[in-house]
Amino acid sequence: MSEKIYFKCENCGFEEQEVLKKKIYNKSSYYLVRCPNCGAVREIADKVKLNQAKLIISRYDISESKVINIPEDETYKVGDTIEIDGEKIEITKIETPKPVKSALGNDIKVIWGKSLSIPKKLGISINDRSKTYGIYIYVPNDFEFEVDKVYRINDGFFRLKKIKTEKGDAKKAKAKDIKRLYGDVTRPVRNYVDLSKFYKGE
Repeated sequence: MSEKIYFKCENCGFEEQEVLKKKIYNKSSYYLVRCPNCGAVREIADKVKLNQAKLIISRYDISESKVINIPEDETYKVGDTIEIDGEKIEITKIETPKPVKSALGNDIKVIWGKSLSIPKKLGISINDRSKTYGIYIYVPNDFEFEVDKVYRINDGFFRLKKIKTEKGDAKKAKAKDIKRLYGDVTRPVRNYVDLSKFYKGE
C-alpha cells in the first residue's frame, strides 16, 4: 500500500495525496505526490524535526559507521528497508539504547543494517559422501532458492537439501534472508539452476 499524506490538491481540492517519492534533506521533507482524484502531480516541501542517529552498515565482513538524520515522528522497524545516499539498507537491529523491534526516530540511538545494494555473499556446505566442503557465491538479494532443486556450479551439481534462514529452516527463501545453504552432490540432470556466474573460486 502506498504512503498517503494530507495536503490539499491545488487542482481539484482533494485533501489526501499519494506519495510517489520522499527525500529528507536539511530538516525539510520533500514529497513528490499525485492526487488520486484528478491525477495531478506536484512537489511539496514540509519542515520536519530530525534526530541524529548512528547507522552501522554491514557489507560482507566490513562495517561502516556514519551519522544520519531521521524524522523524529517516523516509526522504524527491524526488517524495514531504508535508502541512504542511494544505497538500500535492510534494518537488522535498533537500539534506543536497549535493543527493540521498532521505535520512533526520536528515540533511536543506533540503527544496524545490511546493504541490499551489493550481492549477497552466501555460504554453501556441500556433502560429497566422504567429506563436506564449503564454498561461497555472490548472488542478487532477491535470488530465490528452493529445497530439492538441483543447482550447478561449473562442472559440479548438487541437490539442495536445507535452507537455513534468520528465522529457521525454510523450503524456499530469497538470498537476503538466508544464512546458509546445504546440499548433496548429485549426478548431472537436465533441469537445473546454473550458479556458475556467481562463484568466484574462493
